[in-house]
Amino acid sequence: MLNFDNFSFDYEPYPIGFTRPAFEAEFYGQLVGSFPPLELFKFMESKGEKYSLSQHNNGDQYRQFVKSSPPWRRLHAFIHSSDYITRTFDMLRAHNLDLDLPSPGFTTRMSQKFRAWKRGNPIPHFPRLKARFEFSAMPITGGSIAPHTDNIRKVVTMVVPILNEDEWNPNWGGGTSVVKPKDVRHLFNRINNYLGFDEVEEIKTFPFLSNQCLVFIKTDSSWHAVWPMTGKDRSVIRKTLTINIERS
Repeated sequence: MLNFDNFSFDYEPYPIGFTRPAFEAEFYGQLVGSFPPLELFKFMESKGEKYSLSQHNNGDQYRQFVKSSPPWRRLHAFIHSSDYITRTFDMLRAHNLDLDLPSPGFTTRMSQKFRAWKRGNPIPHFPRLKARFEFSAMPITGGSIAPHTDNIRKVVTMVVPILNEDEWNPNWGGGTSVVKPKDVRHLFNRINNYLGFDEVEEIKTFPFLSNQCLVFIKTDSSWHAVWPMTGKDRSVIRKTLTINIERS
């Protein structure tokens, strides 16, 4: 379902990858055409001008919408399967990014524990991993996500813009920026404090493109942001799908 084969990666200041197309064109078109309406979302005032719909933010509306939408129900089933986490970790390892975490299957965990026992090594304790996705939306009239490094429970994040091919004007902005704090004392940010835009410098911005996928690993310095957008029509919305692999 998701294209794991053509990712390319930057490795500094932390690993971040890119692929396009992320989904088969027909299925992606179904996702674009059935994105949930903004009135279902929760306004996230503390994180810039952002709206969220997820199992944590307006969870009842989220579950009802996914259940009622065949393409999103199909994607939800895939993301919540062990196959999604397994394929993500396999893809990362193929790019020399081994997180030293097993796939979520019981057999995989038990085989690694058995090998450790047989060699006389300490028996490893594996965190339980789960995947989920979130709908996000921001108006182009100043919508933004302040610089941060992600919640400490997150392991891997994927961000997929949801828009038609010719829908977005790049002059509005909306890209995901890799940033670095100007004050080196803020580089280490395990607990995910936020900074102001004037407190960071832009390293690289990945433009907001139809049917692309960014993937990045949560680190103590994985600073990223979406700069305030500069459009004039508040009815135009930056829509994204965010997929997270997290420790339970």
